[in-house]
Amino acid sequence: MVVLTPELERYTRALHKKLNLTFDILTDLHLKTAEQFRLVFTLPDYLRDLYKSFGSTLDRFHDEPEYRLPVPARYIIDKQGIIRAAELNADYTIRPEPTETLRQLRTLTAAPSH
Repeated sequence: MVVLTPELERYTRALHKKLNLTFDILTDLHLKTAEQFRLVFTLPDYLRDLYKSFGSTLDRFHDEPEYRLPVPARYIIDKQGIIRAAELNADYTIRPEPTETLRQLRTLTAAPSH
């Protein structure tokens, strides 16, 4: 399992340690990977202002002045590189359910290899 985020490593390192994660968190610097999958959107001005009013400075955390974010997505890819499941939603407030991800991973790892 791996997580890909636009957050810079200096911010994800502390989270990784605090949560004692057993998987990697990789930085998608300037959303280059998300762009390749066409999973990038720019927050409208009113949301950018709202984020800033709460003290959220995505530009600092992501090194991105435009307040762009990736669409939350989950891909389950087998050892042969075949995508076995994919889930994304243009409504960034709707996220893939972690327990469903784990169920699908367990099913995949329990399946006999071909």
